[in-house]
Amino acid sequence: CGDTCPLQTAKMRELQRVLGERVGRDIFFYSISVDTQRDTPAVLKAYAQKFDIGPGWLFLTGKDENVKAVLRKLGLASGKDPASLEAHRTTMMVGNEPTGQWMKNSSLDNPRFLAATLETFLGWSAVAPRPGYAQAKPINIGNGQFVFQNACAACHSIGGGDKVGPDLLGVTRRRPRDWLERFILVPNEMIAAGDPVATALFKQYKRVPMPNLGLARDEVGDILAYLDQRAAAHDTKAKAATASRP
Repeated sequence: CGDTCPLQTAKMRELQRVLGERVGRDIFFYSISVDTQRDTPAVLKAYAQKFDIGPGWLFLTGKDENVKAVLRKLGLASGKDPASLEAHRTTMMVGNEPTGQWMKNSSLDNPRFLAATLETFLGWSAVAPRPGYAQAKPINIGNGQFVFQNACAACHSIGGGDKVGPDLLGVTRRRPRDWLERFILVPNEMIAAGDPVATALFKQYKRVPMPNLGLARDEVGDILAYLDQRAAAHDTKAKAATASRP
């Protein structure tokens, strides 16, 4: 899938990490393919391996009539051709089996927010004490950081190493600005056109396509400005560390 599925899977993988050992014990993830003709068990297994999926999460397929029945009973039937991108949804259904309670969430929400929502829904107590409002610091988040955290952080870090995609620390110095802008705006078109760098990155990172997130040009500019700021802050920190050495 070149649409939202890779981002959804990356976000859910982050949620799985946040929930920790509870996944596979108290809570179980199920991803059901809507493209039963193409997504065979072998294809789904290979897809899960690209995201380093841990225990407690199954990728499922089956006969068309069975998949449609499950989607209908979960309230997810769209009436669209299951193989089309229009049938893809970002809905995450959560069921509390002992109580019979169900709710819908967006799988693209912040993973920590989703984890807190699940804890409340399932009646879990916090694993460790959490800071109160009195300890909260003022929020000072620019639009570039906001968009990056919501749209990019599930697949990329800035100085924390590769994730699903590459570490982006210093990327604004390694790549031409116009190339970065176009790649963030329409990665699918660049890969389809055979852009050598885009194609090489696609192959290097397990052939997981970067989705077209439908970002506006000014949002892309804000993301790049944020990456510039993080690179400059990294340089300042590195120089300070070097200067403090005897």
